[in-house]
Amino acid sequence: MRHYRTLVWHFVKRDFYLRHTGSALGVLWSLILPLAQLSVLSFTFGSIIRVDIDHFPAFVFSALLPWTWFSSALASAGPLFFTHRDLVRKPAFPPAALILVNTVSHLITFLLSLPLLYGILWWYGRLVPWNPIALLTLLVIQAVLIAGLSFMVATWNVFYRDVAQLVGIALSLLFFLTPIFYRPIVSNEYLALLALNPLVPLITAYRAVLFEGVSPLWASVAQTGAISAVICGLGYWMYRRFEPDVVDAV
Repeated sequence: MRHYRTLVWHFVKRDFYLRHTGSALGVLWSLILPLAQLSVLSFTFGSIIRVDIDHFPAFVFSALLPWTWFSSALASAGPLFFTHRDLVRKPAFPPAALILVNTVSHLITFLLSLPLLYGILWWYGRLVPWNPIALLTLLVIQAVLIAGLSFMVATWNVFYRDVAQLVGIALSLLFFLTPIFYRPIVSNEYLALLALNPLVPLITAYRAVLFEGVSPLWASVAQTGAISAVICGLGYWMYRRFEPDVVDAV
């Protein structure tokens, strides 16, 4: 287990380094993307289509950070086994480690962006108490959810190359079905539809901790954690079921 953790951490550092090496701004690109999205959303819904939410940029950024982690990790999961085919073909290397590396590598970008969020909160004079237990719980749940979905996407994409394209379309649609730049609707005729999206309670919980400075609804968090665990178990089972075929196909 210790050797496995060392291996994953080594590849996390390698992946993070390779994603930013050779560019003029380096790791700053990790911060530029969410800031650019924040600028567009703040201008659109703060000036053109006015949304009556106090401190709107901080409100959006508290949800945009976990969304960026989710979408970027899932979007890069599709070609993961192909781009690392030399490693996948090695008998001593567990391909599942690539899923963990991809998930943790994008988590680092999330963590690096957190000080920016607190800077924006400070700018608006919001004093949000630090709640490490709640934040760590949400990070673990989201990591489990991302890993489970990534196992499915990476495995299916080996046999059906359309999967990666479909994931990109699904993420584009899911962005608008997730309460990133609006408050979740409590009760309406579409509540059942929103309930199918596990990101809704997750993003709501992040916003409670990072923007409102209160504890999340733990019952909702526990339910999301259970759903994430089931998805992760299903994704890992699927990966293990087709692992020999994956190695042969890449």
